[in-house]
Amino acid sequence: MTTAMESLEDRIISSCLDDNDAFLKQLLGIGTSWDLIAKPFVFDEIRMTAYTANGYFLTMNMVLILEDLAACIRLFVSRQQTPFTVEDLVAFLQVTIQFVQVQVIDAMKDAVRFILSGPLVVFLDGYEKVLLIDTRIYPMRSIEEPEIERIVRGPKDGFTETMLMNVVLIRRRLRDPRLRVELLQVGTRSQTDVSLMYLEDVTNSSLVDFMRDKLKALNTDTTAMGEQTVTEYLANVTWNPLPIARYTERPDVAVTGLLEGQVVIVVDTTPEVIIAPTTAFHHMHHPEDYHVYPANGTYLRIVMLFGLVASVFSPSLFILLAGLGSLLPKGVAMIMSPKPLPLPLGLQFILAQVSVDLFERAVINTPTPMATAIAVVAGLVFGQFAVMMNLITPEVLVFMGAAVIAQFATSSRELAAANRLFRFVLIVLTWLFGWVGYGIGSIGIIVLVITTKSFGVPYFWPVIPFDWEGVKGVFIRGTLTREDRRSTIFHAKTPSKKG
Repeated sequence: MTTAMESLEDRIISSCLDDNDAFLKQLLGIGTSWDLIAKPFVFDEIRMTAYTANGYFLTMNMVLILEDLAACIRLFVSRQQTPFTVEDLVAFLQVTIQFVQVQVIDAMKDAVRFILSGPLVVFLDGYEKVLLIDTRIYPMRSIEEPEIERIVRGPKDGFTETMLMNVVLIRRRLRDPRLRVELLQVGTRSQTDVSLMYLEDVTNSSLVDFMRDKLKALNTDTTAMGEQTVTEYLANVTWNPLPIARYTERPDVAVTGLLEGQVVIVVDTTPEVIIAPTTAFHHMHHPEDYHVYPANGTYLRIVMLFGLVASVFSPSLFILLAGLGSLLPKGVAMIMSPKPLPLPLGLQFILAQVSVDLFERAVINTPTPMATAIAVVAGLVFGQFAVMMNLITPEVLVFMGAAVIAQFATSSRELAAANRLFRFVLIVLTWLFGWVGYGIGSIGIIVLVITTKSFGVPYFWPVIPFDWEGVKGVFIRGTLTREDRRSTIFHAKTPSKKG
């Protein structure tokens, strides 16, 4: 097997069918792997072997296709006066066989890749090229409402694990002949299909070339983790927790990104697509903003931004203000003066944060019928009983609860996870070093956000570098009839959305 794999790149398709069959039998484990099928046929003295993967077709459909293929080949041979080429056969089958896609493959590595992808690949004796008939019916679940970025009004369809269906959902909303969908394979073993989508007359050409080259150079065995694997290799992700690409389950969000001049990367087997490059503020906007009137959308956007900042900085600020005690104004002191307990205030916040994170993981791993019971138990243990046992003060629960609510209100789960980590680090620094720790931690977070780049795009745009029109778009959900300019940071070929 190792020898066969090592020689696959250099292997040519032999004109001898037996040589091809022997090579593929060793390489693919035909006879050992029960899901791979090799079926020999003889049509009008033309020997051939058809290869495919079980589960990608319906048996009756395959029978009808093979019957039609046999009839077409017999008709073709009966009309030939001279020896024919595979191209001649394909040209004939294109107009006679009752199926959509027929093509020629001239490299063994491509033939193997297609065999493992599901199409019917036919090797003919005497020819150094093979025939491919795409008979695939993809195993897939039905289209459902997205789990994240839910909205009250508007479309409820979300992406699935099938790349073809995801591309169709985008095409349905963007029937533009200038929309390009390039197919690539990544992963030396998995050979996962990946689609690079962009608008030819909008997206900056250098961005498209960069993404295409990075995808082609992606060096890994497999992309089993889907979009996360692709993103980490594309951006050389290290220990920076800030998400440098946006993930979405919503086709309308993906289309919005394309119209802004971003690229969309669709990874097969993944129910989310990648939108890149992106800025911090793209992660803060929610589709619900555009399914309400502009005034309501603006209010919700400002509340979201305020909640996001408060979720990171408010627990640590509470620790500092609680230490001032009588120095605070009377009204503030009533809120910021928790009852003294054996555990330090900073440790109480850490305990509350860890408990919430454990609860979140428990809910994810709990079967749906038991999730409600787990929620009740967690609420009693981490809430009422923790207060009764003098482990945590009610004020800590209130502030931590508010921070967690703001965290889950963030439409981007990746940004929410980064904010959770920032909050935890800031709590620890404030508990250990007081105002100095809070200052160092806050400055460190701000510097990290400012210096981060997403595929060359400043992460904190439009604040740094400053862009007034962009800043207005961050805080104000403008009227759609007047939003006629694309974000300047993506250097789109056509700045205007109209015309």
